[in-house]
Amino acid sequence: MKITKRISYILIAFVMVLTLMGPWGFDIRSRANQTGTITGDYLRLREAPDGAEMKDGSGSTIYLRAGTKCTILDTSNSTWYKITVTYNGQSYTGYSASQYISIDGAGGTTSNPSSDADFETKLANEGFPESYKVMLRNLHAKYPNWVFKAVHTGLDWSQVVAGEINTSSSKKNLVQGTSSLPRYSWRSTTVGYDYRKDVWTPFDGSTWYAASDQIISYYLDPRTYLYENYIFVFESLSYVDGMQTEAGVEAILSGTFMSNTVPTGESLTYAKLILEAGRNSGVSPYHIASRIKQEMGASGNVCAFGNSSSYPGIYNFYNIGAYDGNDAATKGLAWAATSGSYGRPWNTPYKSILGGAQFLGTSYINVGQDTLYTQKFNVTNSNCLFSHQYMTNVQAPASEALTVYNAYSRNNLLNTSLVFEIPVYKNIPETAVSKPADSGNPNNWLASLSVDGYALTPAFDINMTTDYTLNVSDSISSINVTASTVNRNARVSGVGTLSLAQGTNTFNIVVTAQNGNTRNYKLTVNRGAATSGSTSIGTSMADLNGDSVINYKDIVKLQRVIMGLEPSSEQALKIGDINKDGVINYKDIVKVQRHIMGLEQIQ
Repeated sequence: MKITKRISYILIAFVMVLTLMGPWGFDIRSRANQTGTITGDYLRLREAPDGAEMKDGSGSTIYLRAGTKCTILDTSNSTWYKITVTYNGQSYTGYSASQYISIDGAGGTTSNPSSDADFETKLANEGFPESYKVMLRNLHAKYPNWVFKAVHTGLDWSQVVAGEINTSSSKKNLVQGTSSLPRYSWRSTTVGYDYRKDVWTPFDGSTWYAASDQIISYYLDPRTYLYENYIFVFESLSYVDGMQTEAGVEAILSGTFMSNTVPTGESLTYAKLILEAGRNSGVSPYHIASRIKQEMGASGNVCAFGNSSSYPGIYNFYNIGAYDGNDAATKGLAWAATSGSYGRPWNTPYKSILGGAQFLGTSYINVGQDTLYTQKFNVTNSNCLFSHQYMTNVQAPASEALTVYNAYSRNNLLNTSLVFEIPVYKNIPETAVSKPADSGNPNNWLASLSVDGYALTPAFDINMTTDYTLNVSDSISSINVTASTVNRNARVSGVGTLSLAQGTNTFNIVVTAQNGNTRNYKLTVNRGAATSGSTSIGTSMADLNGDSVINYKDIVKLQRVIMGLEPSSEQALKIGDINKDGVINYKDIVKVQRHIMGLEQIQ
């Protein structure tokens, strides 16, 4: 007995040692099966800690965006968490760096008030919704010098969404789709889309399409940006002496044609010209630099180099006046070449940089649109709500915000007293809008639907009709249904050889789009209810409609076969070739007429 007890004590002690040691999978400190939020952007999912990058079903690297929810399976490795996420509609399990994952309820997206009573008082006084506070507390914990101001727009959330979604007459928000990243699920299927041909109409160049209501709502929701690398969409864009530096501007311009470069005809670098333009216009040089980078890209174009054949020596770094449509750049240069406001014509790089900054200050920043967010989504300039918006790229504010964040980070400015002006809407949903998955083409329409030997009612067409009927004779025990899809990546189920019971048969034909959306078509087949409009064929000579009676209905069937309106099948030829000359023609109709009149009998 004593020996048994000793063994038990030893085993218990051994288990306790294992529990405190790692990595054994017994770490009681490990937080398993909790929810979390990705706080880093474009975070890679890996097959093992610091292992190979995971790929999705198409073989592309999985990049997780900030704000993505995940299930945390194991935190025993403090550097790499094992997580499960949903990516483009599919579930994946792998490892990601723990520093970019916030555990809900553990200093992450907890809804509990912070220990900073003054900050809690400020949140309450500002009138932020509870769903904002959860995320602002996380930011405050890391950057206590940041100031968050609520901008009470007085607008209802539904009003904001309605004011920004695209219509046939107003395309306010576009999304880019290329051959490598088509973004089909982010494009609108109600504006600029022909579902019959699966073709989208571009509204700027050849790759910019009307954005879907869902992706617009996502980028409209202020909570989309309440992460440290995106909150700069709400930063005040005014110039602050000593805050924005030449080094910070260079950090933004890094990797572009403007980096540490002197433009043609000037004596100062782009960074110095931008800093000077900021001082003279009252606009943040970081905003000027990020806006030019957003418009010109890394390589620039004729608007940046003054080498347009139509407007040589003219510059327009901001694409002001370059309205959506064909040859937008030339339209912008035409505007920049005209004498007028903002120091035009812009016939030197600096005149364009300064004039564009003055345009931003006068037209946007000084009339209430003083953040990247409100320049894209005008919810503050009451004279022209939902219009007077600088850009149509729905993702532009997020892209520019990330550029500014990186500049602050590289120059150790993140811990300074930055002010963020965050819009608040009435009746906004308690849960933030989720980003729609970029999961493939949404087209789930049939291009064709047919039943061998029969005609559908109504005749099939690519339209909103999804219910079709068919009458067949009692002798028909099965039919063969074929269908094809408008989009080649969609799938069809419920077709092929289908068995028929007596009476009414209902079949569901389901089209599944590449992105998983489904559309149901219903085929109702009435067995034993053949009509003259049916393409069913009988079995007795001249009884073409299968109703066991030779009458005028069979003449109609013969006429339809002769005219090619119904298939001339082997069975039709067998019972319709009444005079047995090898063809169905008017002579056979005469035979049926004589039979009906009693002048002769069909055998």
